[in-house]
Amino acid sequence: MKKTVKSHDLLHITLQNQRWLAAFILVAATLGAMTLWALRGKETTLHVASQFKTNDYPIGIVGTQDQGYALTATGQIFALRGWASQSEGVELGDNPTSFTLSTSGKYLLVAGQRLTLLDDALHQKWSRQTTAPSVVEQAVFTVTGGVAVVYSFLKDQSRQFVTYDIAGKYQDGYTVPDFGRGSQISLAHSGTLVVTLESGTIYTVSLQGKVIAKFTVPNPGQKLAGLVTVVDDSGTRILAGYGRSISGTPGSLPRYLFDQTGKKITQISATSDNPDLRALGNDFLTFGRTAEIFDKDGKQLLSASKLNFNAIDASMSDGECALLFQEQSTSQTAVYFLGIYDMKTRALVHQWSMAESDEVRVFQLPGMRSALALGSG
Repeated sequence: MKKTVKSHDLLHITLQNQRWLAAFILVAATLGAMTLWALRGKETTLHVASQFKTNDYPIGIVGTQDQGYALTATGQIFALRGWASQSEGVELGDNPTSFTLSTSGKYLLVAGQRLTLLDDALHQKWSRQTTAPSVVEQAVFTVTGGVAVVYSFLKDQSRQFVTYDIAGKYQDGYTVPDFGRGSQISLAHSGTLVVTLESGTIYTVSLQGKVIAKFTVPNPGQKLAGLVTVVDDSGTRILAGYGRSISGTPGSLPRYLFDQTGKKITQISATSDNPDLRALGNDFLTFGRTAEIFDKDGKQLLSASKLNFNAIDASMSDGECALLFQEQSTSQTAVYFLGIYDMKTRALVHQWSMAESDEVRVFQLPGMRSALALGSG
């Protein structure tokens, strides 16, 4: 790994209230200016606290209460000590697509053309790559303390599921059955693999490669399309739903909550205004015109919206949820609104808005923090 990023102090900006710590990171890229901030506390309005620079857009930001890590699109990775200073970084290369932090905060897992594990000092512990050309489609730290990964082979789009221990030793693996073109996968921290076909059929596969269940998402009259399936961290709950009607006519878009055996837990009503869905830990988010969060039993935990805005991203940690909204506008400069909600009271406790011409993403961080990155991506 090549060392690339020089250490330097962050620019500190006075906070309105010193009882809470916030960190703001300004990222300058070749194609545009970007910003990132992390926040916590009970202030109504958020304020910038600090900045740092790199030469490309961050595709991943993770961290603990005491330290953060950022990964750029070119494979640079560096630490943010105390969310107040930037460490010397390293360059991984390999066209990374994502990375994740272990629950202990001691290890980082980077996915791309290869799978790489680093410690919290950014020292590479091991790296794995298949013999035939492939990419890491998904990779997670498992609840048993190891690593699970799905490799997708470039030649024939076949997939291989592999588990390693934390030292990088091969544990087990299997060839994912060929379910045909257009299949999508979701990998849970339990090691459960969920495979969804364009036809609406879902397979759940155990850590040992055994098919647990096969079931189908209802589509009466075949009037809906764009099936999306997400699985929670436990691997025991799956939310599935179609994103649009084939006719293009606005209407109902039901979401179905299943367990891993294919048993339907409940059905969640949605409309074409809210076509998107994703998992947030062991909860689920449906979003579009309105953002709604549901628990593992389908109970609504939060519903939030903003007039003339669409929800585009979310994160959740330590009883708080960050929702990012974008104004519905044809202007080249978009207005974004960040709202932090208390999940118990469902109240908006923090907010911030800005106008920006570049892409915005939100990243989940522990310790009552949320981080956003703005940039050309």
